[in-house]
Amino acid sequence: MLVTLALLGAPLIAFAVTALLTPPLIRLARREGWVAKPGPRHVHREPTPVVGGLAIIAGLVTALIASLVFEQLDPTLSRSSFEHLRIGLLLIGLSIIAFVSLLDDLYDLPALPRLAVHIGAALIAVGPYLWDHTLYPDALGQPTEARGIILTAFNFPFVNQIHLHNLSPWLAIAATVFWIVGMQNMVNWIDGLDGLAAGVTLIAGLVLALHTLTLDPPQLTVALLPLALSGACAAFLLYNTHPARIFMGDVGAMAIGYTLGICALIGGAKLATVLLVLGVPIVDMAWLILTRTLGGRSAAQAGRDHLHHRLLDLGLSQRQVVACYYGLSIAFGAIGLLDFFTPLMKLVALIVLGSAVLLVLLGLQPKPGVA
Repeated sequence: MLVTLALLGAPLIAFAVTALLTPPLIRLARREGWVAKPGPRHVHREPTPVVGGLAIIAGLVTALIASLVFEQLDPTLSRSSFEHLRIGLLLIGLSIIAFVSLLDDLYDLPALPRLAVHIGAALIAVGPYLWDHTLYPDALGQPTEARGIILTAFNFPFVNQIHLHNLSPWLAIAATVFWIVGMQNMVNWIDGLDGLAAGVTLIAGLVLALHTLTLDPPQLTVALLPLALSGACAAFLLYNTHPARIFMGDVGAMAIGYTLGICALIGGAKLATVLLVLGVPIVDMAWLILTRTLGGRSAAQAGRDHLHHRLLDLGLSQRQVVACYYGLSIAFGAIGLLDFFTPLMKLVALIVLGSAVLLVLLGLQPKPGVA
């Protein structure tokens, strides 16, 4: 009974805190002038508050703190010393990301220093593994737990499991940093339409939570993090659905991207599930990095060449584009969860999804002068 209450309590607490804090944050942002003004690269037509991510972070952190109380009430929810350390590393990295991203929202910081902070925060998540590469026994007695948050191994069709730790601990560190930094920027890049980033993150969080709860044995405490993230994003959608009253800003996008990246790693890497549920924005990001670089532009340069912008230019409304993203995330997230689909079938589904997105990107060129 207490386990069920905890699993429901984490998202509900995150939802309540975010929902309560967002309205005063809207008023504060308007009073202080923390707004995004309309422009050629933007789709909104009125100055809109841009630091809504602070409410998401507050809801998420409050739910995490509450989850520490849950484990005092039921031994089933007790965490190991490794899990407590990982929560601490997450909160430290999240605080740094939030602080610098808030400054970026207010003062428009240069790209390279921001990237350095993203990498630094990812290294904080890796934590003690940087100097202690030992893998300790997990709950089942298998040597798979590191002191930090690290991608030590992941499943892959035909190869079964690839052990990065065995190949090289430094390869595992590099892959972890690449993953966390990539997830931060992926969420930031889809934060271009009302409700898009928050909604996709909500779906991804729920899929990851279901994944952890359907494992044998279920990872009850691990599920609390994506559940809390989903609850905070669900509350933010009350104010961010089109027409949005507030945007999450970089402070929100980078923070939930950082958290989402870590959600996919703790308790064993769930990369296949995440790649499926986030397949569309991940392929879009990879394509933009490639085309911008080949075109002689910085990959970090903002523009209206994202997939969601091209779909708008095709004549779809904001709500229709966002609904397409939601539908694909739910459909492919289900493929990642259901045992009916073998690893090979999931790989084929991912290839089909990626190919379809690439065909759309090739067929829908951005309007001249706005990319």
